[in-house]
Amino acid sequence: MKSLVVLIGTGIVAMIALSSCIGGSHVQHAVLAQMPSYRLEDDILNYAWGNEERVTILGYSADAMEVGISQDGRYLLFNDRNKPNKDMHWAERIDDTTYQYKGKVRNTVTPTVDGTPSFDAAGNIYYTSLRSYPKDSRTIYKAIFKDGVAISPAPVEGDIYINDRTKHGKELWVSLDPDISDDGALLFFSEGCFRPGVGFPYPFKVRGAQEVDGQYLKIDDRILANINTNNMEYAPAITSNGLELFFSRIGKVKGRPKMIGIFVAQRKSLQEPFSRPEKIKAITGDVEAPVLSGDEKHLYYHRMDGDRFRVYRVTRK
Repeated sequence: MKSLVVLIGTGIVAMIALSSCIGGSHVQHAVLAQMPSYRLEDDILNYAWGNEERVTILGYSADAMEVGISQDGRYLLFNDRNKPNKDMHWAERIDDTTYQYKGKVRNTVTPTVDGTPSFDAAGNIYYTSLRSYPKDSRTIYKAIFKDGVAISPAPVEGDIYINDRTKHGKELWVSLDPDISDDGALLFFSEGCFRPGVGFPYPFKVRGAQEVDGQYLKIDDRILANINTNNMEYAPAITSNGLELFFSRIGKVKGRPKMIGIFVAQRKSLQEPFSRPEKIKAITGDVEAPVLSGDEKHLYYHRMDGDRFRVYRVTRK
């Protein structure tokens, strides 16, 4: 199971020292027993995307994952796979599929996990940081991004964090993987429970929140009833109108967790639940963490190529 900790992406398991017991523990088996076997044949396929292609980052050869794209496409932010100190990097656009590496994002480099960035239209980034966790449960941050610097980073306020279920040494509940709508009105994120000896978060769910007077308040979970299952759903991405939601899914296949793919669900209004999700057929391999381009014509994500995560994208037909 050590490989799945890497594939999960956020590195939080390593940071809170849960990885020391990974590998067939009775705790892990007990958690897996709660998950149903995943039936790949039951997936509904989505054919609205095509032309899968790799995005090259010149001057950078390590893992690139959990990307964020500025609204004008000029900046590509991503994080590495280092454990437990996971950092956020940035690159600048040369053409549609080529970026020039610039370095680490200043003011975000800490001895723990910092990454999973998302841009709003005003140039703010929302990202995961465990700099004060678990003393402070606020793990989603906001900063102004300018020329490789995160200016005035601060925790996002609201009821998007779990404060009453964490049991130190037994289980830690973390909010992570934020994705912000263009106007900053909607925030979608992942919520996961990390336990010693398990090696992956479970439950792992997609959550949503709406901005109210400077705070983000959770939306009714019934809106996400078709998204969240007894599998692992995480790393959401929302369209500017709030009517299309993308996310990653992991399910149990042959008794072990497996990346299933990237899914999309839709709705007709902000008050309605999302539909049953469809798996995007054009996206292949072990993939996760979708993010939309500013014009929403391209969907970016990372994929395992050999022993490295690389950035890929597909194009809306």
